[in-house]
Amino acid sequence: MPKSGAVRRGVLAVAGGIALVALLAVVAVLNRAEPVAAPLTSPTAPSDPAVAIVDDTPIGVNLWVETVLVDRVMSQLVGVVPPDPQVTLERMVNEMLIAQGMDVEQPDGPEVEAYIATLEAGWGVNDEQVVAALRGVGLERDALVRTAARLLLLQQAQEKGAAEGWDLGEWLTAQREQVQVVTDQEQVNAGLRALASILPPSPPPPTATSEPSSPQAADFRLRQAGGGRLTLSSQLAQGPVVLVFFQKCG
Repeated sequence: MPKSGAVRRGVLAVAGGIALVALLAVVAVLNRAEPVAAPLTSPTAPSDPAVAIVDDTPIGVNLWVETVLVDRVMSQLVGVVPPDPQVTLERMVNEMLIAQGMDVEQPDGPEVEAYIATLEAGWGVNDEQVVAALRGVGLERDALVRTAARLLLLQQAQEKGAAEGWDLGEWLTAQREQVQVVTDQEQVNAGLRALASILPPSPPPPTATSEPSSPQAADFRLRQAGGGRLTLSSQLAQGPVVLVFFQKCG
């Protein structure tokens, strides 16, 4: 069993399905490690190391990394800021709590596909575009199917609570009092390193640049109609100068 401490309790709103499903999740604050490249195995492999354990049921580090990448793709399609990887992990813990302790049917294949189609319609993209975006971070469409199935489960749990008059966030808080949720910090760090090796670095903030100075007109001297001469420099000493040119006719 991992040797790290229990995940902190507390409830906050998490966007499941990126702006289409509003769900409540419990926040866990995990320490970040400096990212270094690290290879990962398949998220469906039996040997996927546990990044968190919910009452002896593991959440694999590779499955977590996959879900973070899917969240990133979904966020980019919607045009919103992607959730923090640690928030995604907490959402996955909540999904497992619901799967273990709530009487909600697991969505079948057609339900998941209909849910994905609804998401894509809301994003204004087709399935081919989504697949291309997933492949941009090294994923296939199966990764979206796995994530969408869990998000749909969360949506069904929220709808069940609303229909029966109870709050999903309160239910999750009560569940956290009854089950043990622990994380393995070494696997958290490995997942963060893997993400850093896959995702492009954040662009540096724009540097302040000074506005280009306006070109200065050359000084000149003109004869006045009433006699005498004036210079541009003498007029500028009194304030701004506006030059108006008239075309001579005849």
